[in-house]
Amino acid sequence: MTRYSMPLAAGSGTSVLLIIVGLAVVAMLLLLFWRGKQRVRRRPEPPRPGQPRGDSWDTPDTPDAPDREGPPGSSGRP
Repeated sequence: MTRYSMPLAAGSGTSVLLIIVGLAVVAMLLLLFWRGKQRVRRRPEPPRPGQPRGDSWDTPDTPDAPDREGPPGSSGRP
């Protein structure tokens, strides 16, 4: 038997140990993924920005309505 023809496989005890370690790593990754999803779900939602032109339905007779000059879209210049 030459040096290059030696078997490279591990013994049966070693392969069982590697399978157990591999299953433990997979189980840990699944647990961490599940806990991360739970943390994201409990996180409060960010505040929503105001809608563009949200005040466009104000009527002119309200006291806090801005003064408007001329028809809509005009700059008020002569």
